[in-house]
Amino acid sequence: MFETNNNSYQAIKEFIVKYRYVFVTLIHLIQVALANYLAFALRLESIFLPAYLKQLLLYLPILLVIRLGFYFQAGLYKSHLRYSGIHDMLKILKSATLGSIVFFIVIRYLIGDTSYPLSIYILDLLLLLVISGGSRLSVRVALGKYLHSQSSGKRMLVIGASGIGEKMVRDMKSHPQYGYNPVGFIDEDLGKKGLTIHGVPIFGQITMIPEVIEKHKPDEILVSMSSSNNEDIRKVFELSKPFNIPIKKLPELNDILNDDISESAKIGQRLIAADLVTQNQVQEALALQKTKEGKLGSRLVKLGYITEEKLVSFLIKYNGISSIKSLSLEDLLQREPVNTNIKIVNEFVSGKSVMVTGAGGSIGSELCRQIIKYNPSNLILFDRYENGLYEIDNELKRSEHRDSKQLGNNIISVIGDILDTSTLEHVFSKHKPQIIFHAAAHKHVPLMEENPIEAVKNNIFGTKNIIDVTSKHDVESFVMISTDKAVNPSSIMGATKRIAEFLTIRMNSCSSTRFTTVRFGNVLGSNGSVVTTFKGLLKQGGPLTVTHPDMKRYFMLIPEAVQLVLTASALGNGGEIFVLDMGEQIKIVELAENIIRLSGFIPHKEIKIEYTGLRPGEKMYEELFDESEKVIPTSREKLRIAVPTPPSKEDLNKLISKLKHIVKNNYADEVIPTLQRIIHNFKSPYIPIPKIPSMTNKIPVKVNSRGKQHRLRT
Repeated sequence: MFETNNNSYQAIKEFIVKYRYVFVTLIHLIQVALANYLAFALRLESIFLPAYLKQLLLYLPILLVIRLGFYFQAGLYKSHLRYSGIHDMLKILKSATLGSIVFFIVIRYLIGDTSYPLSIYILDLLLLLVISGGSRLSVRVALGKYLHSQSSGKRMLVIGASGIGEKMVRDMKSHPQYGYNPVGFIDEDLGKKGLTIHGVPIFGQITMIPEVIEKHKPDEILVSMSSSNNEDIRKVFELSKPFNIPIKKLPELNDILNDDISESAKIGQRLIAADLVTQNQVQEALALQKTKEGKLGSRLVKLGYITEEKLVSFLIKYNGISSIKSLSLEDLLQREPVNTNIKIVNEFVSGKSVMVTGAGGSIGSELCRQIIKYNPSNLILFDRYENGLYEIDNELKRSEHRDSKQLGNNIISVIGDILDTSTLEHVFSKHKPQIIFHAAAHKHVPLMEENPIEAVKNNIFGTKNIIDVTSKHDVESFVMISTDKAVNPSSIMGATKRIAEFLTIRMNSCSSTRFTTVRFGNVLGSNGSVVTTFKGLLKQGGPLTVTHPDMKRYFMLIPEAVQLVLTASALGNGGEIFVLDMGEQIKIVELAENIIRLSGFIPHKEIKIEYTGLRPGEKMYEELFDESEKVIPTSREKLRIAVPTPPSKEDLNKLISKLKHIVKNNYADEVIPTLQRIIHNFKSPYIPIPKIPSMTNKIPVKVNSRGKQHRLRT
């Protein structure tokens, strides 16, 4: 019996869906007739219309035809009742008003019936607006309440009651299948406190987050503010941290855009419908996307047809709640965008042959990505590891930054070793690079402690080889990427990079080439980064291992570091060590705790943290300037210059000679004493881990605690 009823229900449902336009149109005609009848009833104050019944029945078919014509012209038969809104109400107002005007002209002037009451025209219009608009809104509200009552979704606290925040809440209420139930807004505008949006209250400013969480128990937090407002994102994270609530955020431009031409065309049509761009502008951007690849949105922004802010706002509204993603560590470390001086970098790079050593590595590959934007005549990718080189080569040749089909042919990938001078000579003679970015180096501290000979060979002899060949071929500029571990070094890796700095500075004084060094600390997400290690351990269920509870490090995102490298390179006159402002040092244990929280776990409870003690060569904290260096400010944001006192050329030559003997005979034990003769402050510290009652007890620390003595000011 139940199965028979169910089959009948399905058959009726399918019939209605199949002929839904007919049913919706019939309902509209009934509403027109009802409004006209009620207009007469109100006019005569009676439900019986003996005096005007003939007029009503005579002219009602004409009214129905006129109303139907404007109804179809407005496309109201296609509107989804569940999603009726202001746009549909405006369509109803327009079609009903025009219909009443035409009906008045037909009856009054074409037919010539002046006895038709004037008040009926007005009452009929008003009643139709109430009946038609009201019925649509009633259906939407009723369906919304029903669907919302059926939803047992996660309770969501929304940060930001702006247009985007409003859209997110509307999506949550309209699409219960997403599993979200908005409980309230947080907004910095005090004028909004106490108001509601779609029935959802605005509680107050960000500082009220702990109180709101205590009272309303949200399951998740959604940050709907602009992604550039990083300070507010960090505040939200800090204030909600004690409650261990997952935080979501809206995506950025590159996260939403699509490379697919057909999908881009659909987005383009929606942009046109929203009056943000024109048809011709979209066609131009699509043509560029087809010939040069890339993304429609990026092309429109570059052509100046739409601002990135407007595009991001539109795309987020277009994608809705389905586009949100979890807050990441990069979001917490993100700083204010670097104002790269595009003009000086463009003058430095454009039209020149540029070579990047270590091009397959984290820094080298990002250098290549950013350099290609400035249209070099050639970009030579040099690396001895084929996998990394293959990946960046493929990426660049598909890149949206190609400004001509021929540029892909000017990306030259060379598998070679900086220890092989014959390979370097061949590359320089054949491709004639004008700018060298030297990013190739051994960078892993514990590994270099175990392999000191390799550290000397690659970081010292490799650097000497390439600066010698650079000088010999009268290259215009040479830029070496250095590290904060070269300052007061405690490791073989740091000491070898310090010698590389000295070699670069000394070469500048006896060469026509400008030799510049850029020094910075850890970059987030690089190969072998502590963050990558932590994420790997987290996937295994922990524990996360930290060498010491007080260990600190500088961190910077790779794109920001490379932007500053390019600016420093363009500014360099030769002989400088540019030092990037790395912000403030962060405790590694806090980094581990944040990664655990952002992954949805409770630090020290669900995922433990264990302390293993300092590894060979490690320091408790890093420094950006040697105590013997003079620090000079620059006119550029986040850049300063360190002026060291390098060893004499004779002392460096003696060192190189001694190190060659050590390498030749593999006298690993003599590496440290030999380096210490030149770098007098090179010593390997050993700081024992303090005794802690329980290695997994939570340490009362705050994220981003400030080490003011290390803060750089630009």
